[in-house]
Amino acid sequence: MILGLVGFVLYLWFFVGFEGLFNVLSSLNFYESSMFFSLAVAAFLLSVFFDSLIWHSLLKSLSIKIKLRRIVLYNWIGNFVEMIIPSGTMGGEIARIVLTHKETKNNTGIAAATVIGSRIISAFVYSGGLLIGLLSLIITHQLPLYLLTPIILVSFGTALAIGVVLYVGLKESTSEKLVNLLMRLAKIFVKNPLKLQHQKEKLQHILQSFSEVFRTFKANPRYLVKPVIFAIIAWLFSLIVYLMVFYSLNFPGIALIDLATVYCVSTTVETLTAGFPVGAVELTMINLFSLYGVPLAVAGAATTLSRLLTFWCQLLVGYPLIQWLGAKSLIKGTGK
Repeated sequence: MILGLVGFVLYLWFFVGFEGLFNVLSSLNFYESSMFFSLAVAAFLLSVFFDSLIWHSLLKSLSIKIKLRRIVLYNWIGNFVEMIIPSGTMGGEIARIVLTHKETKNNTGIAAATVIGSRIISAFVYSGGLLIGLLSLIITHQLPLYLLTPIILVSFGTALAIGVVLYVGLKESTSEKLVNLLMRLAKIFVKNPLKLQHQKEKLQHILQSFSEVFRTFKANPRYLVKPVIFAIIAWLFSLIVYLMVFYSLNFPGIALIDLATVYCVSTTVETLTAGFPVGAVELTMINLFSLYGVPLAVAGAATTLSRLLTFWCQLLVGYPLIQWLGAKSLIKGTGK
């Protein structure tokens, strides 16, 4: 993070210019800018809230009761883990699964199915926005190869991952085959037959519960209506964050579809550069904004303010939340 932040500051210094940034900020009306930036903060909080509602709605449809405020807390902590651990979204998903399991004492498979299910729903909405934005960018601008290639790779990888999860979740015989495959691999490292059998039974139970949840949603698609609506609303509020930031900089001349493209492409870059969460995303955003005719100084200021909310705010708030929840609660699930 420190290296990326230094790199971003140097980029602003040499390519954007601090003088241009100061000129943009000094020309603003403090009252109007503060009002629009406050709306950006509100939109960001609402995007996190509706993103949490996706997960909460899936749990509720399975009669698993967790208070919404705790779901928001766990979701925020999951986002924090994603930012500090270079594992893409995997670290965040594991954190959410562990927290849900400790909270409800339910089977890990059920917790995993609802967490992964909420991610799949968000991914479908995000992928739709990415496709529309990408087509718009290709038609109206010449998209650089260094951006086009990773977007295609991530889109393919996302579709493949979703396909594998749905195949495992919806095809009953797949769980048994997967367990047998994992056990054959485990025999290389674990020589105790009793321990292997215990782990096999435990894994079978988890995957069976995981599969049952997905088959429940397949048999009752109405359970997915609310989560999809919540995902769309969360995505729209994420775009409004960018829009309000530009309004706070007295630059209303950028379309929502353009912001959607920047949001989706920068999120893709963030996924690819999970080990370096700061630097690459900011440089991508500035260059994309400039493609849409945004002055470089305004693009630099908008990127800085946007990332202050979407990255640094979650990071700075996430750490105290983990401390407040307590290490004992995270490990043993005794904190409430």
